[in-house]
Amino acid sequence: MHILESYALQNDLKIDKPLIYEKYFPLTIDKFITLDTSSLGTKALNYDHWQLVVDLIYPKLKELDIYIVQLGEKTDQLLQNCYSTMGQCNFNQKAYVISKSLAHVSTNNESCHIASHYNKKSVVVFSNNCYTGQFKPYWTDEDKVCIVEPPKGSVRPSYNPNEEPKSINTIAPEEIASKILALVGVHTFSPELKTVKIGKSFYNSRIDSDLTHLLDANKLKVASLIVRMDFNFNEANLVKQLEACPCSVITSKPISDEILNKYHKKIVELVYYIEDDHSPEFIRKIKQKSINYLLRTRKEGKEINDLKLDYFDYGLIQPIKAKSRDDFEELKGKNKLFYKSNYFIVHGNKFYPSTAAFLNKEQGSPNMKHEIHPVIDSPLFWEEEEHFQFLAKK
Repeated sequence: MHILESYALQNDLKIDKPLIYEKYFPLTIDKFITLDTSSLGTKALNYDHWQLVVDLIYPKLKELDIYIVQLGEKTDQLLQNCYSTMGQCNFNQKAYVISKSLAHVSTNNESCHIASHYNKKSVVVFSNNCYTGQFKPYWTDEDKVCIVEPPKGSVRPSYNPNEEPKSINTIAPEEIASKILALVGVHTFSPELKTVKIGKSFYNSRIDSDLTHLLDANKLKVASLIVRMDFNFNEANLVKQLEACPCSVITSKPISDEILNKYHKKIVELVYYIEDDHSPEFIRKIKQKSINYLLRTRKEGKEINDLKLDYFDYGLIQPIKAKSRDDFEELKGKNKLFYKSNYFIVHGNKFYPSTAAFLNKEQGSPNMKHEIHPVIDSPLFWEEEEHFQFLAKK
C-alpha cells in the first residue's frame, strides 16, 4: 500500500491532487529536461554517478536541441553540460521549472512528487532502503513513470537513511541514461560498454607530475600538485615547482637538507616509499620540520617487521599489498575490461591515466578529457583501482 493511501485510510480522508503555487523563475531555454540531484540530507538517496549519466545522455539530447536543467541544493555537485539553478529555486520556483520541462529525473525526493502532480514523464531512482510501491509518484500515469532501483533479490529494504555501502550506487549509469533517453523518444541508445565497478576515489580528481616541466596549479584547477620524485628524482625541478605552488611529495629517496630547510612550509604532505636503501634519519628530519608524512612499503613478511623496528619512533608503516583483478568480485568472468580514469600523471605534454600506462608510455592524451582504455593487467595498475571506472562489453 502506498504511504499516501495508508494515511488516508487511517484518517478517513479522501485523496486528491495537491494545489501547488508556482512562482516564476527566469529561464533562457525552452526545450529541456529537469534533473534534481538533491537528496534531502539522506545519504541513501545521494546517487554519486549523476555526472556519468549526463555524459551519456548529453550528446543525444544536444542533437535534439534539448538542454538539461540541474535542480538541487547549492551544496550539491555541479554537473558539467547542465544549465544550473542549484540553490536558486525555492519549492514554488522548482514547481514552475518542472512544469515547463519535457521530462523529469530525480531520486525519491520531493521533486518527483511535484512532477507527478503535473503527470510529467519521469525517471525516479530508488535506493534499497524502502519498498518502491510505498513511495513511488502517486499521480503519474503508469506509462509515464519509470522506476529504477538496485537489484534486490531476497534482500529486504534496510529503511536506513544512511546506508553504507549505498545500494543506490549499484545502479549502472547506462541503465538510468537509457530510461531518460527513452522518455524523449531516443530508443536506439545501446552503449557497447556497461559499468561493472566504480572506484571509491573516482570522483576525486588527482594530478601527479613527474617534474619534467613546471606546471601551473591554477590552470589545472587544483590547490596543490602531487610531485613524483619516485619517478624522477630531480631536486632542481622540485625547487622550481615548490616556488610556483604548494606540493605533496612522493619519494623513495631522501631530499636534501637545503630544500627541507627552505621549502618545508610549501610541502603539504610527504609520502615515503621505504625500499632497500631507506633512511630513518630522513624521516626524523621530516618530523622535526612538522611536515605531515606517510610511510609506505611493498615489502612483506620478515622484511616489514625489521622495518617496523627502524621506524618505531615515526609511526605505522602502511604495507602496499599486491592486487590482481581476481581480488574484485565484480570483475570476475569479464573477458574484455576497459577503464576510465580520474587520475592523471603529467609527463612532458601528455596526461597518462595510470602509473602502468605512464611506465609503458601508452594511453597518453594531450588533454585531461577522460578517455576509455583497455585495462592494463599488472599489479601497479590494480593498486590504483579506486581511481577507475571499470566497463565491460555487454
